[in-house]
Amino acid sequence: MIRETTALPPLPEDADAAVKIAAQVCAYGFSRPFLRVYAGEDGSVLSVLDGAATLYPGTDAEEALLFLRMSPDVHALRTDAETAKRFADSLGVPCQTGVTMEYRGDPVLSEGAETLSPREAYPLLAAVFGDTLPPYDVWYADVSHRLRHGLCRIAGVLEQGQAVSCAMTVAETDSAWLLGAVATRPDCRGRGYASAVVRSLVAAGTADGKRVLISPKNEAARALYGRLGFAVCGTWGAVRWG
Repeated sequence: MIRETTALPPLPEDADAAVKIAAQVCAYGFSRPFLRVYAGEDGSVLSVLDGAATLYPGTDAEEALLFLRMSPDVHALRTDAETAKRFADSLGVPCQTGVTMEYRGDPVLSEGAETLSPREAYPLLAAVFGDTLPPYDVWYADVSHRLRHGLCRIAGVLEQGQAVSCAMTVAETDSAWLLGAVATRPDCRGRGYASAVVRSLVAAGTADGKRVLISPKNEAARALYGRLGFAVCGTWGAVRWG
């Protein structure tokens, strides 16, 4: 049976959903009304944050998926690819899937990137990701909170005072970082900026002894990260409904 919990069981450090759940707890703890965490006897762990669920499926996620079907306030799920496909098929909706990669290359130096503020990064992210990005006040509330608690970094490249490329840690735990929000302005692509901002975060994370993960959204990004020293370690899946 799946029950609400105030203590996380051990979670793997190379699974997209597991790192996201652990990072939510690191950032917000168990006492915030907008974050609820549940654990199942099968080893599954489910978090629900502002209507979006994240599920590490354990050995059998069926109870957690049934719980989600009965939760009218939940409209999105992040989990592994197999579980996402199964849940999407049961709802009759599409899903997105991809691989998660871990940095396994040689030590790198941070070159060609600088630290950005949220206000510098958001216009670029909004231009590249459009409606898939939360409104600024929602996005800023989370990012600024994590920045204040040392659980977020944003690396970028500026041209004429404007961000033209960026990447950030979208989840941080004591032992792992998940990178994301990699964006480059279309007219500035092909200059090595994406590589520079990702390498900057890899350098910072590995220097601190963190495992550094990234979950590319397409094959072009996967190929880029492979050239930078990342290797596939798992999968991710995303479902939206309602």
